[in-house]
Amino acid sequence: MVRKAIVLAAGFGTRLKPFTCVTPKPLMPVWGVPILERTIEILRSWGVDDIVCNSHTLHEQISQWAKDYEKCCKEEGESFSLKVSYEPEILGTGGVLNPLRSWIGEENFYLVNGDVVFANAPNPALLEGFDNDPNVIASALVSLEGPRTIEVEPSSRYITEYRSISPGDNGTYTYSGIACLKPCILDFVKKEGFSSIITAFENAMKEGLFVKTSEDTSFLWADAGTIPDYIELNKDGDENAFGSFPQLSAACKEAKIDEKSFVFMSARGSERVFFKCDKGIAILYDDTTRQENALYAGHARFLAKNSIPVPKILADLPAMKTLVMEFAGVERKMSEDDYIKVIKLLAQFNKLGSLSEINSINLVTAFGPELWKWERDLFIKHYLSAKLMLQMPNEVLTELENVANTLQNEPVELVHRDFQSTNILWLNDEPRIIDFQGMRLGPAVYDLASLIYDPYVDMSCEMRDKITECYANAVSRPEVSNVVHIAAVQRLLQCIGAYARLEAAGQPSFKQYIKPALKNLAQAARKASLVETEKFAVHLLEHANGKCSCSSHHHHEG
Repeated sequence: MVRKAIVLAAGFGTRLKPFTCVTPKPLMPVWGVPILERTIEILRSWGVDDIVCNSHTLHEQISQWAKDYEKCCKEEGESFSLKVSYEPEILGTGGVLNPLRSWIGEENFYLVNGDVVFANAPNPALLEGFDNDPNVIASALVSLEGPRTIEVEPSSRYITEYRSISPGDNGTYTYSGIACLKPCILDFVKKEGFSSIITAFENAMKEGLFVKTSEDTSFLWADAGTIPDYIELNKDGDENAFGSFPQLSAACKEAKIDEKSFVFMSARGSERVFFKCDKGIAILYDDTTRQENALYAGHARFLAKNSIPVPKILADLPAMKTLVMEFAGVERKMSEDDYIKVIKLLAQFNKLGSLSEINSINLVTAFGPELWKWERDLFIKHYLSAKLMLQMPNEVLTELENVANTLQNEPVELVHRDFQSTNILWLNDEPRIIDFQGMRLGPAVYDLASLIYDPYVDMSCEMRDKITECYANAVSRPEVSNVVHIAAVQRLLQCIGAYARLEAAGQPSFKQYIKPALKNLAQAARKASLVETEKFAVHLLEHANGKCSCSSHHHHEG
């Protein structure tokens, strides 16, 4: 019987943020039970009584949980050891073995990923041939779920390739992260620093030693490493266990929410996850990469105090990266009368920048040369370079730098930053503003441009002119009509860059907005008399519509 096991619990949990901003991935619950606990219970059912978990991100929580679990076992009279091996720098699935070499000794041991959920799985230590086949260095469970990047020889069940050039084909499987290893695997692990157990397996294979796999692939296995996968694991038809998520559980206590009322809405590119509940909307956020996400509640209170209609904050839990706001309303296709209401509201919003108390508000960095350049670079990096493999033409770049200079000379007011149709909701026939966490000081015309050149809306030139005139009258600035198209060019660069980045990051729904944004960019550039920018936007639109190839327009590359 194999007595020892190592559970890999040191990952960053990057793909599960914002959940893992406050809870390490192995402690995230699946139907109310932490993934780590599920894994340990299965290992104990196989006869394991000595387990080590490695840790890194939020390691204090892993250590405390392990102490509590071990204590509970001992209070029940069970002989069981659960220790934590803290890694100041992540060592990887192979490197984890180095500080545990003396603990491993001459015994076989299990190595199990701490972020997989499995049940009814065969014990890899009991696979035929594991003990008595001298060519076998480890046994592993494989699945027909997932990427299927390993190849298995049918008769021997040996893994013969770990990086298949034909993933998903017959004879390919996914390494489940559940294995039993012989101690001689240590001979093939790099002696220090980061390394992968897969590399060790490959090194062993060069010496004629193989990983044998189970023929049974019917057991339940799932990777809980992404938000869609994790959400799916916690629901069954109309039932779900979302209320057991640590952040939502805290929200329930603070806002007296029915824990059974949560319904998953969406995960957005702004590092946030949204749930409906009986009291409104719960928002979980990451403020490490998007610091403005932590500003939402404070901004909501400031705006409400100054008569801007925004949803009321019901719970603000910054330590849990969570807030709950009341139901804000719904999106709708706006009529001309709707836009007039919105424009009057926008003018009121922008004027708040002149209040003396604005200096006490924790705003993000104001618009300035660095931010204008960042928006251009977003377009260049994620759309032109990564998606189309093009460079920005020098003559276009010159025009865009002039755009930034023009906007820099505009009056400084309070700017929403994302004042588009999706961030204007309607309740009782009145507009309410959301997603204002990124508001900052800058040219108010940027917000007007965001609204009338919104890629989510097909707006006529006549309607744009009417809305612009309405805004100009509301703020007593007739010259706005000359600047709004220039601001739109800047705004649309940011939009297109963001859509391309989100598409590449696994959110393909944003791709559909690139063509409308390019069309708007060409129209705005024409109205702003930016000749080179208009030509380039038209060319990019033709390419997006399949009417030309970028490779045939190398003269555009600077």
